[in-house]
Amino acid sequence: MLRPPFLTRASIGLAATAVEGVVALPGRAAEAVSALPGVPVKLAGSLVQSYLHAGQALSELAVKGDAYKRQVFPSTSDHPEWATFDEDLDTAEPGSNGAAGAGQDVPTGRVTPRNA
Repeated sequence: MLRPPFLTRASIGLAATAVEGVVALPGRAAEAVSALPGVPVKLAGSLVQSYLHAGQALSELAVKGDAYKRQVFPSTSDHPEWATFDEDLDTAEPGSNGAAGAGQDVPTGRVTPRNA
């Protein structure tokens, strides 16, 4: 038996799919009408999902940019000299008011009475 060319077979398959879709239209229309009240919820959900995916993609790009920036411009130290951390306050010498450098007026958060 002679086999028709590929495009002819694909065209026949497309026509058969179109006929099946037309036959299924009445049932699908009933399903669509019953699903109408849920459309706003689906729309809102898909918008939120798209927003979250875009935020995640943007965050991934920022992380990748930070990694490349560290390769091009390596950091000289992990802790800047002006930064004060809790660990630094614990290891500071007593009597220095908890500050890392001597002679700095760093607030400690303690309130002393005025008449003292």
